Amino acid sequence: MQARYFALTSGVIFFLLGIFGFVTFFVSIPPADAPAMTIKSAFGQLFAIFPVNSLMNVVHTLWGLIGIIAYTNQSSSQTFARWSGYGAGLLAILGMLPFSRTIGGFLPLYSHNIWLHGVMAIFATLYASPRLRTTLGLKTTQDKTDEFSAARRSAQERKPKDLDKAG
Repeated sequence: MQARYFALTSGVIFFLLGIFGFVTFFVSIPPADAPAMTIKSAFGQLFAIFPVNSLMNVVHTLWGLIGIIAYTNQSSSQTFARWSGYGAGLLAILGMLPFSRTIGGFLPLYSHNIWLHGVMAIFATLYASPRLRTTLGLKTTQDKTDEFSAARRSAQERKPKDLDKAG
């Protein structure tokens, strides 16, 4: 999957997560041991798993829209993937630290949000960095197409020389 499809897929997922966070049907009451939040509007557990509040929902919705817009060209898609990796990695780390689990009660980063942001950071980094994919031995369809094109050009360049040697 190219960075473009990563941007589109993650954009749609984050957009939907943001919208679902505002729909009370999808949000359950937070557990009794949940940290105190400064922003309490729409505070709860999305799908009874992920802690959310209204600010988190707005951030997810906007980030999703940015991903959908970034899908339009390869350069913006790679930039989106790179910044998604940076942001999600930072949020995963902040969620693990006891003093920053809620960033002052504004964003609930604890619980299942930690692994969600961690997985997002890994995938975003893989799609943002062709060099890393090559190092790990992961190939996308685009990488394979580029290798085939390079091999074909090389074969075409050698062909006339071989004919001159034979004649």
